[in-house]
Parts: sequence; C-alpha cells; structure tokens
Amino acid sequence: MPLSVAVLDETAYGRLTPSRATRLCTEAFSAQGLDINRMGEVSIALVVLSVVRSLNLEFRKIDAPTDVLSFYIDGPYGEMVGEVVVAPKYVCFDRVGVEELVVHGALHLAGMDHGDDFARSEMAAVQEAVLRGVGEE
Repeated sequence: MPLSVAVLDETAYGRLTPSRATRLCTEAFSAQGLDINRMGEVSIALVVLSVVRSLNLEFRKIDAPTDVLSFYIDGPYGEMVGEVVVAPKYVCFDRVGVEELVVHGALHLAGMDHGDDFARSEMAAVQEAVLRGVGEE
C-alpha cells in the first residue's frame, strides 16, 4: 500500500490538500531512497502559533514559536511514520511557503538534518530539488 498522508488543518489555511501533501511527502521520501510502497501514514498538522510554541518549548526547550517541527512515531516503515507540524501564520513572518515546510519536515522524518547552517546543507539542496520536481499546483 502506498504512502498515506493526512492533513489536519486547525488554522483554516485551506490550501494544502491531502493529495498535494501526499505528493510532497512522496517526493521527499523518494529523494532519500525510501520505499514509499512500504511506508505507513504521515500526519501533517497545520496549527496556530500558540500550539507550535508550546510544542517547541516542550520538546526543544525553546520558548518561541517556530515554522515547522517533525516528530518520529514509528519510523519510515512503521504504521505511523510521524507527524509534521507547520505554523502557517509563522510562514507570513519568514517568507517561506507551507509546501516548503512540509517537504522540510518530511526530509527530517526521512533522517536528514541540516545542523546550524541550513542554507549550505545537503538538506537544503535536496529540499530545493524536491520542490522543483513537484512544481506548483
């Protein structure tokens, strides 16, 4: 069964469909060599700033909102791969798109990291290639 991606939109963002989220995640995971036909479910949660701030404090000990957080649950081939939490309101401040953050979060779930210098990381190059590959909807 191919990858399944659920979108929970708690913000009324309304522009990220489950099919588009699935395409973004599929391309990100494929770019990392994962077999999407063996993967479980991914959840994409679009949340308000106060929620992402609470999660950031609880899990990263940073008392500030952020744009995206990724949480492993069962790993790539488990029933529930993980969850990507995106704050669309934060996107307005940072000039980064929600789709870009979905790909970013999926790449983290695929095992990538960027350290302190995202712009010069391999992850940045892969993220850009994935976004070019899926094009705009």
